[in-house]
Amino acid sequence: MTTIAADLETMASDSKVTVDAHSGTSYRATKIVKMKHMIVGACGDGGDCSRFLEWAERDFKLPIPKWKCAPADDDSLLALVLNKDGLHAFVQTDPAPEKMDEPFFAVGSGGKAARVAMRLGKTPEEAVLEAIAVDDHSGPPVQVLTLKDKAK
Repeated sequence: MTTIAADLETMASDSKVTVDAHSGTSYRATKIVKMKHMIVGACGDGGDCSRFLEWAERDFKLPIPKWKCAPADDDSLLALVLNKDGLHAFVQTDPAPEKMDEPFFAVGSGGKAARVAMRLGKTPEEAVLEAIAVDDHSGPPVQVLTLKDKAK
């Protein structure tokens, strides 16, 4: 239960991790990470997200992690990768992240709201804020990473 939004330069995410939706138990955590030549973000089962991030640190070299959740599960992994080649999506049935022909995208429980916000001209950070406003499973603070370091 997450919102991750990205364009070709920036990735943003909420920080709320829902442990138990029925009791309202949640905590804050980092969902996007900048490593080497890319930014990666994952939503779904927490353990599968951690396994995905570790695999990304190995540049997606074999072996592919063993996922806890089945692809059809509500908590199955969905991830975004942003690098110099553009945006890539990953689902558990793919052997590696697939390049998307999109200028922006968003995933997670607030993904649809964030995509609408970006269609209306919002940045990834602003799109995540809009998603937080309507998605009970996303919450502040918003985390933002840019692919290129800005000149000072």
